[in-house]
Amino acid sequence: MTRYLIDIRLMGPVKQQIRQLSERLQEKFGLDKNLVTPHITLAGPFSTADEARLVAGFAHVCTAQQSIPRYDVGGYGFFDATRVVYVTITPDENLKQFRYRLAQAIAPYCTLREYDLDSAEDFQFHATLAMKLNWLTYQRIKWYFRKQEPVIYRYHPIRATLMKNTKILCEYDFVQQRMLTRAQALSRATMMRDLEILKLWDEGSR
Repeated sequence: MTRYLIDIRLMGPVKQQIRQLSERLQEKFGLDKNLVTPHITLAGPFSTADEARLVAGFAHVCTAQQSIPRYDVGGYGFFDATRVVYVTITPDENLKQFRYRLAQAIAPYCTLREYDLDSAEDFQFHATLAMKLNWLTYQRIKWYFRKQEPVIYRYHPIRATLMKNTKILCEYDFVQQRMLTRAQALSRATMMRDLEILKLWDEGSR
């Protein structure tokens, strides 16, 4: 079955910090099969019988977004019921509302999970570090994180990504305000253009 996921890919310095943290967990606890690529899930995984409608719905919600959503990266959290370790994500109101509108738009034709339909205020944003842990390893990691410095970095969620079976199907670039194909999303030239725009914004705000 084809599985879809909508997320925000972590980029820049925050991506590097979380990647280094994952590497430490792998080395210390042997979590090779339990680690995941950190991202901020907006909806899914889910399935649909109408991919064309999904892509169109995703594009419609993204292009209608007036302001660039933002978020803060912070400390660490744990889902005890499923033994998941994650980095806490604090979204601004724009990101909360964007995620909610996205879920509402695709719900009629996608098999969203119950938590995907949470209200804008109740949905719990996070970036998973490790999952499907056995009880002992999970407890050891919880203890380990008591003394770890938090990941603290404010960063634009530059792109919302629609994934198909773990591969990028398309992306929306909030900075350039346009949809990207898979090739454009992975292009270094596209990323450099984003960084140029962000630099100009930063200089203009001083």
